[in-house]
Amino acid sequence: MGDPQEILSVVRQEIETAVEAILTATTAGLRELSTISDAAAAERLERHLMQILENCAFQDLTGQRLEQLRATLADGDATAARSDPLLNGPGLPQQGLDQAAADRLLLEP
Repeated sequence: MGDPQEILSVVRQEIETAVEAILTATTAGLRELSTISDAAAAERLERHLMQILENCAFQDLTGQRLEQLRATLADGDATAARSDPLLNGPGLPQQGLDQAAADRLLLEP
């Protein structure tokens, strides 16, 4: 196995490359919608393509998590964490704030 920092860098680049290809293809598909004569089929296809675009947000979250891991590895301490959980980036599933708690936090004066 190679250097963990190098592996993380390669993983991050591979994810970025894949997502860029997905976004490019999906955007091209959205441009082609005007050529479909069946309006109902075009609407269904547009919904699917928009779901693909929305779900590509995983790239940002994954990148943040990889950066956290890289920083932890660079520190040499797997238990290192910032004291403020809001500064730790996205939480793992079932950890951290859920969307309702985050919304409440943003609405506080």
